[in-house]
Amino acid sequence: LLLSTSGSMGSPKLVRLSRANLQANADSIAEFLELRSSDRGLLSLPLHYSYGLSVLHSHLTVGASLYVTAQPIISPGFLDAMAAAGCTNIAGVPHSYELFEEIGLRRRAWPALRFMTVAGGALAAEKVRDYARFMQARGGRFFVMYGQTEATARMAYLPPSSAVSHPEHIGIAIPGGRFELIDETGQ
Repeated sequence: LLLSTSGSMGSPKLVRLSRANLQANADSIAEFLELRSSDRGLLSLPLHYSYGLSVLHSHLTVGASLYVTAQPIISPGFLDAMAAAGCTNIAGVPHSYELFEEIGLRRRAWPALRFMTVAGGALAAEKVRDYARFMQARGGRFFVMYGQTEATARMAYLPPSSAVSHPEHIGIAIPGGRFELIDETGQ
């Protein structure tokens, strides 16, 4: 699979990802999110974007379902449709969370919602805390995730228990991964 990078370091580049890369990353994401076959994720992110594709792959790898919509988040009825679909998890980029605030997502009851995720840029620390507390209050979890297209989407996640105390951190390596800091002398 060839996926385009965001181009944040200049112009976008194409990254070649193997089936094994995609499967390993999907399995890892499904593991740390504790995805179940009974889950139904909201997929409003484009599939040509590594985060959107990882939502699709991680759900399919455990036999979970997705509510796929091209309906804009701010369109009338978006929240009603998401609730009617029985979404157990919501994935979004920081801009999605701005729109969730605009439409009052946190003012509604979400009986099926188990977790929310954010990636694709840094969500403001205050908003990380707000959503972490929102999910904790209802027995759910909020995951801040870090990734790069070059790494097949996710590289790290912030354990939900750390989201209130360390909202600006990228967290720990995903299962099967590791991070190292090496200085100019190789140490």
